[in-house]
Amino acid sequence: MNQSNESRLVLASGSTARLALLQDAGLAVTPRPVTLDEAAWRDRARARAMPQREIALGLAHAKARRLFEEDASFGESWVIAADQVLDYRGTGFDKPADLAEARRQLRLLRGQTHMLCTALVLYRQGQPVWEHVETPHLTMRHFSDAFLENYLSLEGEHILNCVGGYRLEGVGVQLFEKIDGAFDAILGLPRLPLLAALRRFHLVME
Repeated sequence: MNQSNESRLVLASGSTARLALLQDAGLAVTPRPVTLDEAAWRDRARARAMPQREIALGLAHAKARRLFEEDASFGESWVIAADQVLDYRGTGFDKPADLAEARRQLRLLRGQTHMLCTALVLYRQGQPVWEHVETPHLTMRHFSDAFLENYLSLEGEHILNCVGGYRLEGVGVQLFEKIDGAFDAILGLPRLPLLAALRRFHLVME
């Protein structure tokens, strides 16, 4: 991997999970959170009846553009940005504000299938050069109220950082009956298509 200023990778996010996914794949990435009111952006998009898939993709683009607006020194960097929205029958779910909201979301999703719209973009010199969206489908089992309360007690506020109120890499996997889709796409960053794009741009070895 060439780590000169012309080819360095920057993650436009403060997500430790996404950063770990990239680092575990052997990529040297600089994390750079951006200042963006994501909730307000989603609210405006939903007011225009934008599909959840397009909301996730639009927010990923917005994060990448915002990075260049905030710091022009990243102009020669290759910027990765991502976003994820839970789509349940066309209704979007975001990160729960508190455990009470997490409880309501999980009760609604119990026994149902939902989709995670996971969007990923790559920018150079403030312009998009690649984008990708994956939509894994997840089916929750008919878990009991007692299990739900125990789950919320075990996970606590950790799940407030997770769309839908669950972490599949933790106890949250017990909420599910069936999962169709790449595991890292569910975690928030599909690495195989990104790595293919990075090879195409000669940023990682063929």
